[in-house]
This record gives sequence, C-alpha cells and structure tokens, in this order.
Amino acid sequence: MTPVNVVGFLVELVVLGVILGIFVWLAGKALGAPKATYYHGILTVISAIILKDIISYFLSGWVASIVELLVVLLLIKHFFGVGWLRAFVIAILAVVIGILVIFVLALLGFTFFRGLIPGI
Repeated sequence: MTPVNVVGFLVELVVLGVILGIFVWLAGKALGAPKATYYHGILTVISAIILKDIISYFLSGWVASIVELLVVLLLIKHFFGVGWLRAFVIAILAVVIGILVIFVLALLGFTFFRGLIPGI
C-alpha cells in the first residue's frame, strides 16, 4: 500500500464518517436508541468501513456481502445499545434518510441552475 493510498483511505474515513455518521445518528435518534449520539454514529461508520475492507480482502461475492451486513448490524447493536431488529431498522432508516437528503440536494441544485441558465 502506497502512502497515497493510505492518505486516500484516511480521507475516506473522515469524510464518510462525518457525513454518513449524521444519517446513522438521526436514524438511531428517531427510533429511540438509548446510546444514539453523533459520536457513536461516526464510530459505527468508521468501524464499518475498516471492517468491510478487511472482510473483502479475505472473502468475496455473496458470502462477503452477508458477513458485511451482519458486521454492520453488530456495530449498530453495540454502539447504540439496541437489539438485532432495531439495529436492522436503524440501518434501513439511515439509508432512507440518505436517499431523501440526496434527492433534496439534487432538487435544490436543479432549481439553482435552472434560474441561472435560461431555457431549461
């Protein structure tokens, strides 16, 4: 692994941890997880990224995907102090929140550029 790859990986951890941590934290808060803090959301995302890379190094295909899903659910379960079912719902809700945020940002961007460029 070159120094450039290490720097890129660290930047990925920080950026994704900060951004995706918000979605996980909001989903945990919405479902009343007892230990749902922004810090735990960041830790969940960063741990998931690191463990996903380790798992994908040793496994591939469907097996890797199933193991990665179980690891993410285990991380949510651990950091947020919830059971398996609530961890699964938090994961689904975090994805839905992320999709909604992306949709709203895309809509705002389209509206902004539509005002700048006549004829769109």
